Amino acid sequence: MSLFMRRIIVLAAGVVGGLLAWPFAELLLGAQPGFPSYLFFMVTTGSVYGAFFGLAFGSVDGITAGVGARKWLGLGTGAAAGLLAGATGVLVGQAVYLALGQYLLQRPDARLAGFVIARGLGWSVTGAVIGAVEGLRLRSGKRAGIGALGGFVGGLSGGLLVEYGMHVFADAWWVRPVGTVVLGLLLGAGFAAIERGFLLGRLALLTGALRGREYPLPPGRTTIGDSLGDTVTIANYTEVSPRHAVVVGDRAGLRIERGRGELRVNEEPVDRAELKYDDVIDVGTARFYLKRP
Repeated sequence: MSLFMRRIIVLAAGVVGGLLAWPFAELLLGAQPGFPSYLFFMVTTGSVYGAFFGLAFGSVDGITAGVGARKWLGLGTGAAAGLLAGATGVLVGQAVYLALGQYLLQRPDARLAGFVIARGLGWSVTGAVIGAVEGLRLRSGKRAGIGALGGFVGGLSGGLLVEYGMHVFADAWWVRPVGTVVLGLLLGAGFAAIERGFLLGRLALLTGALRGREYPLPPGRTTIGDSLGDTVTIANYTEVSPRHAVVVGDRAGLRIERGRGELRVNEEPVDRAELKYDDVIDVGTARFYLKRP
Protein backbone atom coordinates (compact mmCIF):
# COMPACT_ATOMS: atom_id res chain seq x y z
CA MET A 1 0.00 0.00 0.00
CA SER A 2 1.48 3.32 -1.09
CA LEU A 3 1.70 6.41 1.12
CA PHE A 4 -0.85 8.04 -1.19
CA MET A 5 -3.34 5.32 -0.30
CA ARG A 6 -2.38 5.74 3.36
CA ARG A 7 -3.41 9.40 3.15
CA ILE A 8 -6.71 8.44 1.52
CA ILE A 9 -7.35 6.00 4.38
CA VAL A 10 -6.55 8.73 6.93
CA LEU A 11 -9.16 10.98 5.30
CA ALA A 12 -11.64 8.10 5.18
CA ALA A 13 -11.01 7.37 8.87
CA GLY A 14 -12.04 10.93 9.71
CA VAL A 15 -15.29 10.51 7.77
CA VAL A 16 -16.00 7.14 9.41
CA GLY A 17 -15.27 8.55 12.86
CA GLY A 18 -17.73 11.38 12.24
CA LEU A 19 -20.43 9.04 10.95
CA LEU A 20 -20.04 6.80 13.99
CA ALA A 21 -20.02 9.66 16.51
CA TRP A 22 -23.02 11.57 15.14
CA PRO A 23 -25.88 9.19 16.11
CA PHE A 24 -24.51 8.79 19.64
CA ALA A 25 -24.19 12.55 19.96
CA GLU A 26 -27.83 12.87 18.86
CA LEU A 27 -28.90 10.42 21.56
CA LEU A 28 -27.05 12.50 24.15
CA LEU A 29 -28.70 15.65 22.84
CA GLY A 30 -32.11 14.09 23.36
CA ALA A 31 -31.12 13.16 26.92
CA GLN A 32 -29.65 16.57 27.74
CA PRO A 33 -32.42 17.55 30.22
CA GLY A 34 -31.37 14.63 32.40
CA PHE A 35 -27.78 15.83 32.82
CA PRO A 36 -26.91 17.58 36.09
CA SER A 37 -25.33 20.52 34.25
CA TYR A 38 -24.69 21.83 30.76
CA LEU A 39 -20.93 21.51 31.29
CA PHE A 40 -21.28 17.83 32.19
CA PHE A 41 -23.37 17.32 29.06
CA MET A 42 -20.72 19.04 26.91
CA VAL A 43 -17.88 17.03 28.44
CA THR A 44 -19.76 13.78 27.85
CA THR A 45 -20.52 14.75 24.26
CA GLY A 46 -16.92 15.76 23.65
CA SER A 47 -15.76 12.42 25.04
CA VAL A 48 -18.05 10.55 22.65
CA TYR A 49 -16.74 12.49 19.65
CA GLY A 50 -13.15 12.04 20.81
CA ALA A 51 -13.56 8.30 21.40
CA PHE A 52 -14.94 7.62 17.93
CA PHE A 53 -12.40 9.84 16.19
CA GLY A 54 -9.62 8.23 18.22
CA LEU A 55 -10.92 4.76 17.40
CA ALA A 56 -11.07 5.50 13.67
CA PHE A 57 -7.67 7.17 13.39
CA GLY A 58 -6.10 4.59 15.71
CA SER A 59 -6.89 1.82 13.25
CA VAL A 60 -5.08 3.46 10.33
CA ASP A 61 -1.56 2.31 11.16
CA GLY A 62 -2.56 -1.34 11.49
CA ILE A 63 -4.63 -1.23 8.29
CA THR A 64 -1.91 0.39 6.18
CA ALA A 65 0.84 -1.80 7.65
CA GLY A 66 -1.16 -4.99 7.06
CA VAL A 67 -0.78 -6.10 10.69
CA GLY A 68 -4.08 -7.24 12.20
CA ALA A 69 -2.95 -7.22 15.84
CA ARG A 70 -1.67 -3.68 15.43
CA LYS A 71 -5.03 -2.58 14.08
CA TRP A 72 -6.86 -3.87 17.16
CA LEU A 73 -4.25 -2.37 19.47
CA GLY A 74 -4.69 0.95 17.68
CA LEU A 75 -8.47 0.77 18.01
CA GLY A 76 -8.23 0.29 21.76
CA THR A 77 -5.57 2.86 22.54
CA GLY A 78 -7.08 5.35 20.10
CA ALA A 79 -10.55 5.10 21.64
CA ALA A 80 -9.21 5.43 25.18
CA ALA A 81 -7.04 8.41 24.32
CA GLY A 82 -9.84 9.99 22.29
CA LEU A 83 -12.21 9.72 25.24
CA LEU A 84 -9.78 11.74 27.34
CA ALA A 85 -8.95 14.07 24.45
CA GLY A 86 -12.60 14.95 23.82
CA ALA A 87 -13.26 15.80 27.45
CA THR A 88 -10.05 17.83 27.68
CA GLY A 89 -10.89 19.74 24.51
CA VAL A 90 -14.29 20.76 25.85
CA LEU A 91 -12.79 21.97 29.12
CA VAL A 92 -10.09 23.93 27.30
CA GLY A 93 -12.67 25.53 25.03
CA GLN A 94 -14.82 26.47 28.00
CA ALA A 95 -11.80 27.93 29.82
CA VAL A 96 -10.88 30.04 26.80
CA TYR A 97 -14.45 31.30 26.48
CA LEU A 98 -14.56 32.23 30.15
CA ALA A 99 -11.19 33.98 29.83
CA LEU A 100 -12.64 36.04 27.00
CA GLY A 101 -15.82 36.68 28.98
CA GLN A 102 -15.11 40.20 30.16
CA TYR A 103 -14.13 41.33 26.68
CA LEU A 104 -17.19 39.67 25.15
CA LEU A 105 -19.51 41.35 27.63
CA GLN A 106 -18.12 44.70 26.54
CA ARG A 107 -18.41 43.81 22.85
CA PRO A 108 -21.66 41.94 22.21
CA ASP A 109 -20.92 41.93 18.48
CA ALA A 110 -17.83 39.81 19.20
CA ARG A 111 -19.63 37.07 21.11
CA LEU A 112 -20.04 34.80 18.11
CA ALA A 113 -16.37 35.13 17.16
CA GLY A 114 -15.31 34.46 20.74
CA PHE A 115 -17.51 31.39 20.96
CA VAL A 116 -16.27 30.00 17.63
CA ILE A 117 -12.62 30.64 18.51
CA ALA A 118 -12.98 29.04 21.93
CA ARG A 119 -14.68 25.93 20.55
CA GLY A 120 -12.19 25.77 17.69
CA LEU A 121 -9.29 25.79 20.14
CA GLY A 122 -11.04 23.05 22.08
CA TRP A 123 -11.21 20.88 18.97
CA SER A 124 -7.55 21.63 18.24
CA VAL A 125 -6.60 20.23 21.65
CA THR A 126 -8.70 17.13 21.01
CA GLY A 127 -7.00 16.62 17.66
CA ALA A 128 -3.53 17.15 19.12
CA VAL A 129 -4.02 14.51 21.80
CA ILE A 130 -5.40 11.98 19.31
CA GLY A 131 -2.56 12.72 16.90
CA ALA A 132 0.13 12.15 19.51
CA VAL A 133 -1.07 8.70 20.57
CA GLU A 134 0.70 6.54 17.98
CA GLY A 135 4.03 8.30 18.47
CA LEU A 136 3.75 7.94 22.24
CA ARG A 137 2.94 4.23 21.91
CA LEU A 138 6.08 3.79 19.81
CA ARG A 139 8.09 5.90 22.29
CA SER A 140 8.98 8.40 19.58
CA GLY A 141 8.75 11.99 20.75
CA LYS A 142 9.21 13.40 17.25
CA ARG A 143 6.45 11.22 15.77
CA ALA A 144 4.19 12.21 18.66
CA GLY A 145 4.99 15.87 18.05
CA ILE A 146 4.28 15.63 14.32
CA GLY A 147 0.99 13.84 14.99
CA ALA A 148 0.03 16.40 17.63
CA LEU A 149 0.77 19.28 15.23
CA GLY A 150 -1.32 17.64 12.51
CA GLY A 151 -4.20 17.13 14.93
CA PHE A 152 -3.93 20.70 16.19
CA VAL A 153 -4.03 22.15 12.67
CA GLY A 154 -6.85 19.87 11.53
CA GLY A 155 -8.85 20.33 14.73
CA LEU A 156 -8.51 24.11 14.67
CA SER A 157 -9.47 24.51 11.00
CA GLY A 158 -12.31 21.99 11.29
CA GLY A 159 -13.51 23.38 14.60
CA LEU A 160 -13.63 26.98 13.38
CA LEU A 161 -15.45 26.05 10.18
CA VAL A 162 -17.92 23.64 11.77
CA GLU A 163 -18.75 25.77 14.82
CA TYR A 164 -19.39 28.81 12.61
CA GLY A 165 -21.41 26.74 10.15
CA MET A 166 -23.55 25.31 12.95
CA HIS A 167 -24.40 28.87 14.01
CA VAL A 168 -25.21 30.09 10.49
CA PHE A 169 -27.28 27.01 9.59
CA ALA A 170 -28.57 26.32 13.09
CA ASP A 171 -32.09 25.45 11.92
CA ALA A 172 -31.05 23.06 9.13
CA TRP A 173 -31.64 19.37 9.86
CA TRP A 174 -28.43 18.35 8.12
CA VAL A 175 -26.04 20.69 9.90
CA ARG A 176 -24.92 18.35 12.70
CA PRO A 177 -24.26 15.20 10.61
CA VAL A 178 -22.54 17.17 7.85
CA GLY A 179 -20.59 19.22 10.37
CA THR A 180 -19.37 16.08 12.14
CA VAL A 181 -18.18 14.51 8.89
CA VAL A 182 -16.46 17.74 7.80
CA LEU A 183 -14.72 17.96 11.16
CA GLY A 184 -13.41 14.39 10.82
CA LEU A 185 -12.33 15.03 7.22
CA LEU A 186 -10.36 18.14 8.19
CA LEU A 187 -8.78 16.33 11.14
CA GLY A 188 -7.59 13.67 8.71
CA ALA A 189 -6.38 16.31 6.27
CA GLY A 190 -4.34 17.93 9.05
CA PHE A 191 -2.72 14.61 9.96
CA ALA A 192 -1.93 13.78 6.33
CA ALA A 193 -0.63 17.23 5.35
CA ILE A 194 1.67 17.69 8.34
CA GLU A 195 3.09 14.17 8.06
CA ARG A 196 3.77 14.79 4.36
CA GLY A 197 5.48 18.08 5.14
CA PHE A 198 7.95 16.50 7.55
CA LEU A 199 8.66 13.37 5.51
CA LEU A 200 12.34 12.59 4.84
CA GLY A 201 11.80 9.45 2.80
CA ARG A 202 9.83 6.22 2.60
CA LEU A 203 10.67 2.55 2.76
CA ALA A 204 9.03 0.30 0.17
CA LEU A 205 8.94 -3.47 0.79
CA LEU A 206 10.04 -5.43 -2.26
CA THR A 207 9.61 -9.02 -1.04
CA GLY A 208 7.32 -11.34 0.87
CA ALA A 209 3.76 -11.18 2.15
CA LEU A 210 3.77 -7.40 2.63
CA ARG A 211 5.33 -6.60 -0.73
CA GLY A 212 4.31 -3.16 -1.98
CA ARG A 213 3.78 -1.64 1.46
CA GLU A 214 5.35 1.75 2.04
CA TYR A 215 6.38 3.18 5.40
CA PRO A 216 6.95 6.88 6.12
CA LEU A 217 10.26 8.08 7.51
CA PRO A 218 9.72 11.31 9.45
CA PRO A 219 12.40 12.86 11.69
CA GLY A 220 13.30 10.71 14.68
CA ARG A 221 13.79 6.98 15.09
CA THR A 222 12.05 4.30 13.04
CA THR A 223 12.61 0.77 14.29
CA ILE A 224 12.23 -2.27 12.03
CA GLY A 225 11.51 -5.68 13.54
CA ASP A 226 8.97 -8.41 14.17
CA SER A 227 7.32 -7.02 17.33
CA LEU A 228 4.28 -4.78 17.73
CA GLY A 229 6.53 -2.31 19.51
CA ASP A 230 8.53 -1.72 16.33
CA THR A 231 7.58 1.18 14.07
CA VAL A 232 7.72 -1.10 11.02
CA THR A 233 6.39 -4.52 12.04
CA ILE A 234 7.36 -7.33 9.67
CA ALA A 235 6.32 -10.40 11.65
CA ASN A 236 5.71 -12.53 8.53
CA TYR A 237 9.42 -12.61 7.62
CA THR A 238 12.09 -15.02 8.84
CA GLU A 239 15.47 -14.13 10.38
CA VAL A 240 13.95 -10.93 11.81
CA SER A 241 14.28 -9.96 15.47
CA PRO A 242 12.55 -7.31 17.59
CA ARG A 243 14.27 -3.97 16.98
CA HIS A 244 16.33 -5.59 14.25
CA ALA A 245 17.42 -2.24 12.76
CA VAL A 246 16.88 1.45 13.43
CA VAL A 247 16.57 4.26 10.88
CA VAL A 248 17.38 7.71 12.27
CA GLY A 249 16.25 10.81 10.42
CA ASP A 250 17.23 14.43 11.01
CA ARG A 251 18.24 17.55 9.06
CA ALA A 252 21.50 15.88 8.07
CA GLY A 253 19.66 13.05 6.31
CA LEU A 254 18.90 9.39 7.00
CA ARG A 255 21.13 6.72 8.48
CA ILE A 256 20.56 3.14 9.55
CA GLU A 257 22.02 1.22 12.46
CA ARG A 258 22.12 -2.50 13.13
CA GLY A 259 20.09 -3.58 16.13
CA ARG A 260 19.64 -7.21 17.15
CA GLY A 261 20.11 -8.84 13.78
CA GLU A 262 22.18 -8.84 10.62
CA LEU A 263 21.76 -5.79 8.41
CA ARG A 264 22.74 -5.32 4.76
CA VAL A 265 22.73 -2.16 2.65
CA ASN A 266 23.15 -2.70 -1.08
CA GLU A 267 24.06 -6.32 -0.23
CA GLU A 268 26.97 -5.28 2.02
CA PRO A 269 26.87 -6.19 5.74
CA VAL A 270 26.92 -3.03 7.87
CA ASP A 271 26.63 -1.98 11.49
CA ARG A 272 25.85 1.60 10.55
CA ALA A 273 25.49 3.42 7.23
CA GLU A 274 24.44 6.75 5.78
CA LEU A 275 21.50 6.16 3.48
CA LYS A 276 20.86 7.54 0.00
CA TYR A 277 17.69 7.39 -2.03
CA ASP A 278 17.49 4.18 -4.10
CA ASP A 279 19.49 2.19 -1.52
CA VAL A 280 18.39 -1.42 -0.99
CA ILE A 281 18.18 -2.56 2.64
CA ASP A 282 17.92 -6.18 3.75
CA VAL A 283 16.47 -6.93 7.20
CA GLY A 284 16.31 -10.72 7.47
CA THR A 285 14.35 -11.93 4.45
CA ALA A 286 12.63 -8.56 4.04
CA ARG A 287 14.08 -6.29 1.37
CA PHE A 288 13.35 -2.56 1.40
CA TYR A 289 13.93 0.15 -1.18
CA LEU A 290 14.51 3.71 0.03
CA LYS A 291 12.39 6.15 -1.97
CA ARG A 292 12.14 9.92 -2.01
CA PRO A 293 9.33 11.55 -0.03
